[in-house]
Amino acid sequence: MSKENGSESEGSTPASSPTSEPKPHSVLKSSSSKKANRVSKPRLTASQKNFNHKDAENKRRTAIRERFTELSNLVPGALGHERSEQVMLGKSTEYLREMLLEQRRLEELAHKQGITVDSGESIREDDFGGPKWKDNNMKQYEANKQKRDGDDQGDEEND
Repeated sequence: MSKENGSESEGSTPASSPTSEPKPHSVLKSSSSKKANRVSKPRLTASQKNFNHKDAENKRRTAIRERFTELSNLVPGALGHERSEQVMLGKSTEYLREMLLEQRRLEELAHKQGITVDSGESIREDDFGGPKWKDNNMKQYEANKQKRDGDDQGDEEND
């Protein structure tokens, strides 16, 4: 028959013949048989994928922004800098170093006074990266801190 009257006889496949019944799939014992038995979900369109990606990205950015705002409330001198990740991370790192040094100082003071400190909570030598780190880098850290403190005071006098 011709294509003009719409009845083709090129074989009876399920797609071309609405009256033909689909043949049952042979059951295999491999992992592909599990996939064949599942009903497949319709695929997302490109715009749906794009929307989902943008939505997930916005949620991620919002969560990060909220954590930086929370961090700026905890770290002294960081309030108002939560939009700058570099500033926040720098101030947080500096604050944590100061707190670790303060804890070490207090532990030494307690030890001198005969007060026992729980050894599980004490600061170890490798807290800042090991014994080699402490001597060289702590001197450099203290020098940079004094320099920054001096620069900050000089800026306040100029204002």
